Amino acid sequence: MKTLNITLVEDEPGDASLIQYSLRFSGYDHNLEWVQSLAELSAHQRQTNAAADIVLLDLNLPDSTGIDTVTRCKSLVPDTPIVVLTGHDNMDFSLKVLEAGAQDYLVKSGLEGDALIRAMRYAIERHQMECRLQRSEELMTAAIEGGNLGVWDWNLKSGECDKSDLLLATLGFTRGDSELEPDSEPLIKRIHEDDAPGFHGALQAYLAGESPRFQCEFRLQHKDGHWPWHFISGHVVSWDGDEPERLVGIQQDITARKAMETRLRDLAMHDELTGLLNRRSFIQEMDREYGRVMRRPDYPVGLLMLDIDHFKRVNDSYGHAVGDVVLKAFADCIDRQLRENDVFGRLSGEEFAVLLPETDRDGVARVAEKLRSAIEGLETRTGNAGIHITTSIGAAGLHRDDERPDEALVLADQALYQAKHMGRNRVVIYSDTQVPGQPDPSFPESENAL
Repeated sequence: MKTLNITLVEDEPGDASLIQYSLRFSGYDHNLEWVQSLAELSAHQRQTNAAADIVLLDLNLPDSTGIDTVTRCKSLVPDTPIVVLTGHDNMDFSLKVLEAGAQDYLVKSGLEGDALIRAMRYAIERHQMECRLQRSEELMTAAIEGGNLGVWDWNLKSGECDKSDLLLATLGFTRGDSELEPDSEPLIKRIHEDDAPGFHGALQAYLAGESPRFQCEFRLQHKDGHWPWHFISGHVVSWDGDEPERLVGIQQDITARKAMETRLRDLAMHDELTGLLNRRSFIQEMDREYGRVMRRPDYPVGLLMLDIDHFKRVNDSYGHAVGDVVLKAFADCIDRQLRENDVFGRLSGEEFAVLLPETDRDGVARVAEKLRSAIEGLETRTGNAGIHITTSIGAAGLHRDDERPDEALVLADQALYQAKHMGRNRVVIYSDTQVPGQPDPSFPESENAL
């Protein structure tokens, strides 16, 4: 495994020592350079020939604070991904951090080595994909300007459309095929029905003078039946009085770029190991469900928070690679028990969450117990050993009077804390009369597995 070269920008020696400690015991080979300000980072960049693989950035430095720190750091290391270390567990703030150019963010409280390593590797992969995508777009622009693409010449009056051999080849045709000759209608009819309105809208907007150029992306049916993506760009080259007569343009198969964009969006939304929604995406789903609760007072939504009991023992006993196998097995086991409209995400480390739309308190209790029982019966095989785990579950509901959409997470987390406090491998449902850290006297059933 390649050594990970890390630059830490952190002015608090205590926090820096904690990160160094976490990384030291993560089991991953790494080199760490520690600087205490952006000025020191700039000096370090001038003095070293080897660029870091990743920068870990604190936002409260002697020479910079807040979101502007990300922007300034990005200008110093434009080709290096940045992971922000923050004390803010706030959705709006985190989104601003990402918009400023960071690849990811981690909350300092509860930071663990393997979670930090995983976040850094995810940030590096996403940064590399963004760079490849940017290069692809730059190459596409250069190709368009050079004209080395499929070319068409469309007579808007007669409907005839001359197409280059390269354009025909991208669709599986040759000059001798009559299916696409000689006019434009057969080609337009091959546009995917979901994309046809966008194509015609872009064309009409351009011809009406509402857009400076005719450009759009759409799927075009190949001769063998599949649907590659195409980019088209054209302009009028001749007029019949006030009416456009000829439209000339180029066309490019952009299927690979579209696949890369889809993969990039997927990386931004999902946890790399389990394929589940990540924390940011899960909270966005919570926000949508909260909106339904606000519109429909009788719309019940349950929330479960699940934590693998004593998971650190698995990592310590078998190593992080086996720990990852257990995490994946846990996620797959839970996912098999859920309905299609339930929302399942990984919030961090061994902590997971489930949204249960249209599920009242009794339904939440039944689902929680079903999940707890399924995990209790799960065995993960590694070599000759079978690993058994259990899970503690805290439950709460989304309510109209919640101060913010993710308030239920706080309540479910308190219930989860009680489940662990009372012996683990059990379900606790949050009550409004509950005192954090103490058993819930209002719900006797919460003192035992439901």
